[in-house]
This record gives sequence, C-alpha cells and structure tokens, in this order.
Amino acid sequence: MPSDIRLRYLYESARLGTMRAASEELDVATSSVSRQIAELEAELGLALIERGRRKIKLTEAGEASCQYYREKLSQEEAFLSKIKELKSIRTGKIVLAVGEAYVTQRFSDMLQAFMQNYPGMEVQVEVANTSAVVDLVREDNAHMGLIFDIPRDPKIHARLVLPQPLMVIVNARHAFSQQTSINLASLQGESIGLPEENYRIRQIIHTAEQEDGVFLEASLLTNSLTLITDFVKSGRGIAILPELVVQQELTSGDLIALPVSNRILNSTKTSLITRAGRQLPVGAYRLLLGIEAHLKSEVRRNAAGS
Repeated sequence: MPSDIRLRYLYESARLGTMRAASEELDVATSSVSRQIAELEAELGLALIERGRRKIKLTEAGEASCQYYREKLSQEEAFLSKIKELKSIRTGKIVLAVGEAYVTQRFSDMLQAFMQNYPGMEVQVEVANTSAVVDLVREDNAHMGLIFDIPRDPKIHARLVLPQPLMVIVNARHAFSQQTSINLASLQGESIGLPEENYRIRQIIHTAEQEDGVFLEASLLTNSLTLITDFVKSGRGIAILPELVVQQELTSGDLIALPVSNRILNSTKTSLITRAGRQLPVGAYRLLLGIEAHLKSEVRRNAAGS
C-alpha cells in the first residue's frame, strides 16, 4: 500500500495548488515534495499529476489517490473517536457549517443543550453561504452542513431533506397581513428587503420572478438576514424569507408569514449534508442526530402554526 507520507504530500499539493505551497505547509523542501510524489507515481505505475502546468492538476489516478487518503483520514478520525468514547473521554472538536438563516434562538438552544451534555466537546460553527458550506463539507473542513437547497454535488450526501418554503414576511400592521396567500405580481412596487445575489435565497427568488414574469426591486439590499428582519419589523417594508429566520417574531405576533402562489418558492428545501462516504466521529454523529431532531421539530411546529 502507498505510504501515508507520499499520499499526504500529493494531497497537500493538490489542495494548495502547488508543490511550493505544500512544502511550506509541511515545512519541508519543495524538492522533497516532488520526489515523494514521483516515488508514489513509480510505486503505482501511473501519472498522478499533469505535467507542464503552473498549478497542480490531478489525473484520474491522482484524484483516486487523494480520495483514498481523505477516506483513510476520516476512518482514522472515527476510529480514534470511538476508542476515546469507549474510554469515557468525551473530548474532541466538531465543525458545523450553516447558512445564516439557520442561526436562530432555538437552534442556539439546541447547540447549548448538546454542549451541556458533552462539556469536553469543542463545537465550531462556521456561518457561510450555501456554496461555501458545500465546499467546507466536501473538503472535510466541516463534519456536516445545513443549506437552503438540495445539493447537486455527487460528493455530497443529503442526510435529511425537509420542506422549507419561502414566504412573504410582513409586519402585523401591513395591509397584506389580512390575506391568506399572495402572488409575486402583488409585490411589485412594494418596499422590499432582499439578500444579496450570493445568497441561495436570492437566487431562488430571482428564478421565481422569471417564472412569473415579474421584477422585484429591492429597497434594502444586504448580506444580513437580521437587517432584513429588522426592516420588516420596523414597518418600512416586506421580505421573502423562510419562516425559520423570523420564527421568534412570528410566535410573538409581530410578523406574519404569507404563502406565495409560486411553484418554485413553495418547493424549496432544507438539507442536512455530509460528505458522501464519510464516517463521522462519535461526537459529530450525535450532534448530527440532535440537528435532525431539531429540524423535524421545527417542521412540525410550522405545520401546527399554519
């Protein structure tokens, strides 16, 4: 079997783009990295990188080698975590990547409860847009992720997919508040707060606009869902968001969520994702189960309130 050192040198070179960058990361000479990769190619009898390029580009054999190395690291991580658990050592680090929409009070409460049950466990939460969350999970820089979409990446496994329609969110005093549903055409000319284009929510709204032949012009354009929520609470405008973003305000009666007569906005999903084939460490797996239970509870809560 290929040595871990040679595989690691190849993996780091591919991850960082050049052998020089890998040598700096590994604190070895660039020639050493080059030699180890050449020896790995000789051992396997196949070229692993395409020659004549400034940046590392893996061949199919190189991709397979890096995938094997990632799997090996994941299995080792899971094995060591299991051994620690069997020794009753509840320590370790879990990295969770989520879209901003999921950073709610109840989500925070769920995390706090998990951390109380596992006081020795470090939980790192990365808040990012959908594409960044997928990248973090795919590259094993996060154990799991929460995204507002169904992943279309063969290297990503959707552990749980639940309905999460986009709704029109209005102040309880707004003229729309007495309606039971609404269409996009009715929103034209309204003061509306929208996320920036790199948000998956905004991209879905844009697709819905195209389907209905309407154009919604933002009065507030921001990369903060909190600012959009405050904008609607102030009575200055409306928004199109999933209910979970404003669940606390919906419960208090300050805001109202209206279903939209649009196929695209009604078919959006929440996905809990992991890398396909990755075996999670015990602590990460238990958090995964906790997030699953939390998401299912939120869906039931929304259904009961509608």
